[in-house]
This record gives sequence, structure tokens and C-alpha cells, in this order.
Amino acid sequence: MKKANSAFTGIPTFCRSPHVSDLDEIASTVAVLGIPFDEGVGYRPGTRFGPRAIREYSLRLPFFDTSNAQRGYWDIEKQQTFLSSVDCVDCGDVDIVALNHEYVYGQIDTSIKKILKKGVFPLVLGGDHSVTYPVVRAFENTGPMSVIQFDAHLDRRESVLGVQFGHGSPMRRISELEFIDKIVSIGLRGLRAPEEDFRFAEQRGDILIPDSTVQAIGIDGVLEKIPDTGRCFVTIDIDCLNPAVAPGTGTPEADGLSFSQLKNILWGIAKKSQIVGFDLVEVNPSLDPSGRTPLFAARLCVEFLAAIFG
Repeated sequence: MKKANSAFTGIPTFCRSPHVSDLDEIASTVAVLGIPFDEGVGYRPGTRFGPRAIREYSLRLPFFDTSNAQRGYWDIEKQQTFLSSVDCVDCGDVDIVALNHEYVYGQIDTSIKKILKKGVFPLVLGGDHSVTYPVVRAFENTGPMSVIQFDAHLDRRESVLGVQFGHGSPMRRISELEFIDKIVSIGLRGLRAPEEDFRFAEQRGDILIPDSTVQAIGIDGVLEKIPDTGRCFVTIDIDCLNPAVAPGTGTPEADGLSFSQLKNILWGIAKKSQIVGFDLVEVNPSLDPSGRTPLFAARLCVEFLAAIFG
């Protein structure tokens, strides 16, 4: 009898992919890595539970279960099968020591570099947005690349009360890395963006596409504004979505992208850029009893993988 694999049973690896605890033993197309860290948060903590929640809800999407006769999924909209030949493993979480961000950043750096050394594509589950900086920094020896950011916020603070590695600063720190070329930020909105941060990004030549622009020019217009980025890392802050869609995040802003807008822009980016990795951050399950935020986050990860490897 075929195993039922009900979504409420078993060990919650991402989409029921095999668990590989030793990063030196990875032999797959994609490796999932969790970073349950939220000590960069300045308002409502809880994103440390994001990776676990995304994994739990991803059990509704068991597309990497090696016990299945056929992997992947059939897309009812595109009428095409995706991910049937993509192998994925779940590498668990990096080690976290509370109040020691240098140790955590070191663990992130080491883990991502091991994944890249194996020639495997990293999918990172945060955690707050501060973890994106050490993730991107780990690509330093792989050559020049750009970053595309989906976010309600600029995340370009030089520091907050002297702290330079909070979740309001990752794009500022990333912009300081010598191998980073273009930075594109999509979905920006709200009333808390300091003008000096905007001017800094503008002067650097970053491409800033506010949410209002997305709504005005549509998906095709947004894709036209995104230049040829070549090798590209994509970071997805779940607060780029309208909080009516994804309420489980610590710093929501009014309005925002719909799920379909975000998904279709990601598909467009995958067609015009060489995506070398991506993360999804700022899912705070304690703020969404319905569970739709981690469920939608899991689906976004699956569909973006399908776009990249389709």
C-alpha cells in the first residue's frame, strides 16, 4: 500500500525533501537551509520560528518526496509539469547562539559556502532580514553579481542606535560588498523610509520601484525597468505582500503586492537573469493564527524554483 504522507504526519522537511545533516554530503540540485534568527528585529520578534512554520506548511506540497513515483507538480494554469527532475534536500538549520550575531553570521557563511562548493543551489528560509547580508557575503568568491530585493522597506539604514546589522540595514551592508553590482528594490512603500536612505540608494544607482509604480505600470512594466542583471541573488521579504494576503510579519505596511503579482514578477526575473540563490525572510507565524503566511511563503519558494529550473 502506498504511504499516505498526510500533511499532519512525519518529520517536517521542506516539501518532504530528504534531510541531509552533513553539508559535505550534499548531492542534489537544491539545498534548503533554515536560519531561525530574529535578533535583528527592532519591533515584533518571532521570525525565529519562520523556517519551522514554512516547513510545516510545505508538507501540503510534498513535491520532493523521494518515495513518490513521480516528483514535481502539474501546474493547472500553465498546463505543464515542473520540478520533476529537480532533486532537493533539506539541510536543517544553522546553529544559533542567542545574542552572538558574529557566531551566527559565521555559521551562515560557512554553511552557504559549503553548499556553493558542491555546486548546489541554496534556498534560504529566514529568520529576519538581517540574515540576508551574511548569506550574500558568502558568494564573495563566485564572481560579480546583482541583488533583487522584494520589500516594503528600503533596508538601507547605516545604523540604528549604533547597531549596523539589524533588519533595517541588510541592503546597506550588501551595497558595501565589492562584488555586488546592481541592486533592484521592488514593492517599496510606507511612511518610515528616511530621505537620506533613499538618496543614498539613488546616488549609488540602485533601481527603486515603489509599490505604487508596480500598480500603475503592471508586471510587464516592472520587468522592463529591471536591467540585465546577469548573475543575481533574490531576497524576498514577505512584507512586500499586502498584509491582507500575508499578515504574519513583524513590520507590515498598508497596500502591497498581491500574491499573483509577486509570483509573476519572479517568473519574469527567472527568464531574464541567472538566479544563483534566493531567500525568503520575515515570516512571523505568531502573528498569523490562520497559517496562510507560511503556507503562501512555501508556495512562493516552490513556484520560484519551478521558474528557475523550468
